[in-house]
Amino acid sequence: MTENVYAIQLENVRLSYSGKAVIDGASCAIRKNAVTAVVGPSGSGKSTLLRTLCRMNDRIPGFRAEGSVRVLGRVILDPGIMVYELLSRVGMVFQKPCVFPKSIYENVVFGLRFHASPNGENFSERAERALRDAFLWDEVKDRLDQPAHILSQGQQQRLAMARTLAVDPEILLMDEPTSALDPKSSNAIEDLILSLKDRHTIILVTHSVEQAERVAEDLICVDDQTVCHKPCQRPLPGEGTG
Repeated sequence: MTENVYAIQLENVRLSYSGKAVIDGASCAIRKNAVTAVVGPSGSGKSTLLRTLCRMNDRIPGFRAEGSVRVLGRVILDPGIMVYELLSRVGMVFQKPCVFPKSIYENVVFGLRFHASPNGENFSERAERALRDAFLWDEVKDRLDQPAHILSQGQQQRLAMARTLAVDPEILLMDEPTSALDPKSSNAIEDLILSLKDRHTIILVTHSVEQAERVAEDLICVDDQTVCHKPCQRPLPGEGTG
């Protein structure tokens, strides 16, 4: 039952750099197909926590993760886990739009060329679906062969999301994806987040409590090395109403 409800489970997790704890004793569960916002002061460890969920901190000198972190039922801190496989199920969107010096189309299918099966894959169809999911198809469908850098910053952020969505991950990690955008672009990203939650589990790091209130159903507060999880009041899938 637990694995059917929760996408991520943390038990007594300690995250540290060169022995100094950033987060100590964190325990919480993040449920599937919901938006969970992670909030807290700058430097409190929000991004460190997020990157731990896809093993992105591994190459940082002195970083150490202890405790139990389960993602989609698997203990991901196990040395034997295939990080490559994990990254096909857990996608990451960064604070600043990350686009490659390639065409718009090649940006979208970049991940597919590594994760998808080479035989019989129709990249064009998957690219169109991802761009539609990112609310970008109508804006770029006639210029897919043009360089991605011609897009506005807000469009580039949606393009980065489309590239992540093309691989069809079950979990989307978003590290302050609207902090560098204008209000109109930020609103578009928030609408996108809300449209995706029925098919993806979304964990959103945000500096804005107001944004968290607009898009999230669950809240994780990170401060002073601790993690406080505040679930929403709606019943979880499979629970009765009492």
